[in-house]
Amino acid sequence: MMTTMGPHHLSDVYRGSYVQLRQTAARFVSHQDADDMVQEAFLRALVHNDRFRGHAAYTTWVYRILVNACLDMGRRQRRVSSLTVDEDHAAPRRRRSHRLIDRCALRSALAALDATQRHVCVMYDVMGYTHREIASRLGIPVGTSKGRLFAARRRLKRLLNA
Repeated sequence: MMTTMGPHHLSDVYRGSYVQLRQTAARFVSHQDADDMVQEAFLRALVHNDRFRGHAAYTTWVYRILVNACLDMGRRQRRVSSLTVDEDHAAPRRRRSHRLIDRCALRSALAALDATQRHVCVMYDVMGYTHREIASRLGIPVGTSKGRLFAARRRLKRLLNA
């Protein structure tokens, strides 16, 4: 069942979650770009409001849109910066390729996790939520959040060291 959110409720969500959204965005982009990313996320939410399925809280959906917008911006910036690197800078390019391999390995390892472990791991380690916030957002006990994070990290370590 698809659920849409009216513009008035969306503005309430914006006012109520702006500070946290901006802090999340600042983990991915510069502080100067964080405001733009929050606005971009809400613009995307407004434009694609019909895609909100109601499986999670509306703010959780907007947070996901925000993270995706920040990741998109990072990809665009990396593409532009890689085009400006000339042949005299081969060593930095090699370092970038190693980081790319590391990121690909991490993505594969994250994809191999159970979805419940992956959600907690990303929310805690990437988005910076506390266990209390994760528990509240996912509707689970704090101890379950901690247990899932522990299991996820242990599995990631095994997968990445293999």
